[in-house]
Amino acid sequence: MKRLQLAVICAVAVTYGFDQAQTIKKQSPLQQSQGKFKIVAVNANELEDFPYDAGNVKFIASNDDTGGAYSVVELTEMPGYKTAWHQHNHCEEAFYVIEGVLTITLGDKTREFPSGSYILIPRGTPHGQGNFGKSPVRLLTTFTPGGFDRFFRDRVELYKTVKPGGPVFQEKFDGLRAKHKRWVEVLGTWNPEKL
Repeated sequence: MKRLQLAVICAVAVTYGFDQAQTIKKQSPLQQSQGKFKIVAVNANELEDFPYDAGNVKFIASNDDTGGAYSVVELTEMPGYKTAWHQHNHCEEAFYVIEGVLTITLGDKTREFPSGSYILIPRGTPHGQGNFGKSPVRLLTTFTPGGFDRFFRDRVELYKTVKPGGPVFQEKFDGLRAKHKRWVEVLGTWNPEKL
């Protein structure tokens, strides 16, 4: 009788373990590592466009929406805007150029990327990007893992109170960079060679 009970317990344990393994196998690697996250299905044309120091930003998929796996923002960078020379030590950054021409320096090469271009910048890669054309550049930007979108939310809030070129803008912007130093490390001024 004890052998029969033991056999039944083993059979249940094996069956339960097999079912659990099948459930885990059916989940994506992202679900296995991050847990459950929301489905994000939005029409970006209907999202609010927030002004910030470089142009406008739309928040498509936030860090909170994806359980920290990634975040997606749509950026519109105005002519004349350029970043500092910087790197992201804790995330990958990817751009898909929707319209306009984005200029990026990676390593010692500066290139122009027209609409339809995709750029993946691995973490720890020094780079600078900007808009040196005469019309806005619109980009779909993905950060993996998520979190860097919070820096853009803070830039939106800063822009409500001070504007670039104002007497305290740079000091307050540097404060934001310090607050978000996990996501962006400024390495200096970016001065791309003339194209």
